[in-house]
Amino acid sequence: MKLLSNILLAGIFAIASTFAFATTDVHAQDMPGENVVDVINNSDNHTIMSELIAEAQLTETLEQPGPFTVLAPSDDAFEPILDEINEMRNDPQQLQNVLINHLFQGEASSEEVETNFGVAVADGDIEAANGVVHSIEEVLLEQ
Repeated sequence: MKLLSNILLAGIFAIASTFAFATTDVHAQDMPGENVVDVINNSDNHTIMSELIAEAQLTETLEQPGPFTVLAPSDDAFEPILDEINEMRNDPQQLQNVLINHLFQGEASSEEVETNFGVAVADGDIEAANGVVHSIEEVLLEQ
């Protein structure tokens, strides 16, 4: 499980350090033309994630062909740690590191995410043109 996580993250880490990140709504309609960023940006429940992706400069990375799996914490998941997140906004590298905990190169189903990563998926398997988005109710601060 840890090995799979490290392998998936290694690919995105290498690319993510040079690009920006944007957000999309996980409840957005599954449209073949929308990438994972569009899905998050169109979500009413993922506005914080959307803002953070843009601030961490990960948008361009997540607009690439992929495929990517994005674990998108809902706005409610961010609420208890907003002070900590606001502090991270002053340190783009730290913010990017936290967001990268939610990004995986390759496509994993909600069942695979729950089984292999121990993360409960609230709403999953939202298809995008370049991957899949899963809405989660926790922020993964540590890998």
